[in-house]
Amino acid sequence: MRVVLPLLVAATTVAHAQPSASEPPDPADTPMFKAPTGHDFVVETPEERSTTNIAVIAGIAGAGALVGGLGVYFHLDSRSESNKVSAGVPTSRPWLPADQAAVDQASSDRTKAVIFYSLGGALIIGAVVALIVTDPGSTRTVIHPHTAIAPTPGGAIAMHEWSF
Repeated sequence: MRVVLPLLVAATTVAHAQPSASEPPDPADTPMFKAPTGHDFVVETPEERSTTNIAVIAGIAGAGALVGGLGVYFHLDSRSESNKVSAGVPTSRPWLPADQAAVDQASSDRTKAVIFYSLGGALIIGAVVALIVTDPGSTRTVIHPHTAIAPTPGGAIAMHEWSF
């Protein structure tokens, strides 16, 4: 793609480049579209993620948060059951089967909390890895500037163009 911006220059500016009226200018002498001049411009455009990609990653992260929330529930339930049977001071009462059931329930809830915390963390880590792996990248475009001056009867045309 080329973008050309012609600029009209007054005859006094490029008077020495005017050809005589009897002979037309030689195209080989015209410095039209020389090799690129100046510094190249680099434009980097990030690509966009597809809606499906965003939905899948958000679903995995949401499932991880939900499973982690179940871990919090079982953790708090385990703590509550543990607090029922632990005493800060001696109570002088016998150990009952209900106390043993509370300890067993607290142990079971603690195990469930660890499992749900682990699964939730693994799902969130999986979502982060999927986010990194499915990065669409970016497109890099290099723009090369060109400058040319062409003599015309009564003046000159100065052009600057960019090609990419």
